[in-house]
Amino acid sequence: MKYKKTILIIDDMKQIRDILWFSLKKEGYKPILAENGPAGLKYLFDEENEIDLVILDVMMPKMDGFEVLGKLRTSNNFASKTPVIMLTAKAQKDDVIKGLNEGANDYVLKPYKFTELLIKVQNLIG
Repeated sequence: MKYKKTILIIDDMKQIRDILWFSLKKEGYKPILAENGPAGLKYLFDEENEIDLVILDVMMPKMDGFEVLGKLRTSNNFASKTPVIMLTAKAQKDDVIKGLNEGANDYVLKPYKFTELLIKVQNLIG
């Protein structure tokens, strides 16, 4: 099977990762899973990995999504321009603004509708 694009899912909740993996794979994408921020950044900064999009949770142990996004956007790494969709329960207006100001391309609130997320994915990477 030829995949459309590769999507890195960084979320500490296994159930969310598994649902997204299954749903995105069904749509023809190649999903890759990371259970926390450091694991996601390690994958992103490895030049052998080609990631077309990141779906990033905010509330995670070890390193929250805002910190992951900041490290990604301020790096000199080739991956610094990778599109990011924040997928989170952090629904306060200040959180949404912070995510977008720090370089997220979009911000989706949990609980989410997969069709809405899919449209945002398609808008960013086809």
